[in-house]
Amino acid sequence: MPMRNRIKEFVDSRGISVYQFWQETGISRTTAYSLYNNSAQYLGRDVMDAICSRYNIQPDILLKWIPAQELNNGD
Repeated sequence: MPMRNRIKEFVDSRGISVYQFWQETGISRTTAYSLYNNSAQYLGRDVMDAICSRYNIQPDILLKWIPAQELNNGD
C-alpha cells in the first residue's frame, strides 16, 4: 500500500523539535528520528497510538496515501 507518513509536516507545523516530539510521545528516539527523516518509514500501531493519544489527533493527520501512478512517475 503506497502510504507515506507526515511526521515531519506535523512536527514542523507545531513548531517543536524532533527531540521534543520524541520526549512528549514516549516513543523510542530512533523511531522518532526515523519517522521525521524518512516519510516511507512505517508507523506501527503502538507508535500511532502514542502519537495520537499525546496530541489528541486522528491518524489521518499522520498519514498520506500516494496513488500508485504518482509513485511510478517519481512524484
